Amino acid sequence: MTSSARPLLNRRLAEFGTTIFAEMSALALRTGSINLGQGFPDTDGPEEVREAAVKALRDGRGNQYPPGPGIPELRTAIAAHQQRRYGLTLDPDTEVLVTAGATEAIAASLLALLEPGDEVVALEPYYDSYAACIALAGATRVPVTLRPREGRFHLDLDELRDAVTDRTRLLLINTPHNPTGTVLTREELSVIAALAVERDLLVVTDEVYEHLVHDDAEHVPLSTFPGMRDRTVTLSSAGKTFSFTGWKVGWVKAFSPTYWMLAA
Repeated sequence: MTSSARPLLNRRLAEFGTTIFAEMSALALRTGSINLGQGFPDTDGPEEVREAAVKALRDGRGNQYPPGPGIPELRTAIAAHQQRRYGLTLDPDTEVLVTAGATEAIAASLLALLEPGDEVVALEPYYDSYAACIALAGATRVPVTLRPREGRFHLDLDELRDAVTDRTRLLLINTPHNPTGTVLTREELSVIAALAVERDLLVVTDEVYEHLVHDDAEHVPLSTFPGMRDRTVTLSSAGKTFSFTGWKVGWVKAFSPTYWMLAA
């Protein structure tokens, strides 16, 4: 390769190197240590699910290109789950988009919704891909730190309000939260919803741990709050719920016209 003064990488990604997950996973493998860095289980998912996948491949289902938004049966199942679990009605043909894992859902959502110069308020600590996706979109991340108090990590609602400026385009919310495990309360979510409506903000909610809650915690989707259906983009994944993180099956739930921006 001839030398060039032109940088090889997008300058927006210059500050990002190998992720801490890759480094720690390689170290754990090399030393035989228990890997607490990545969010994958110590056992594979249900045998009946694995057998169903094998049968589908042998029957020739899913071996070729699917429709762009995803296999219709999967989109229908996702919509049915949302109705059954949360009372949310979605059209599987126009409001559910299947992605190659939740990380692609994050990237697709942020790249579709952000313009260079926009600001994104994100709850800290956060999944490392958030920062890279925000940077790739040319936006600026504004962290609001969750702080431990009374046995759980709390969101400082005043700090959240203060973080929003005229340049804020969206809030990036993760609940149940990775890595602290906290589940945002109805009070915290109601303030987020009211702030989004008041300041005309979009909210991207990462809910991949929606079924991994403990004790008396309750996961409530932000899109169920008044005024939030049309301004919330919800991300989730089968990997965490069913212990198949390597299958990379994620999805986006969004309401028109936001859906069509993501599907493009």
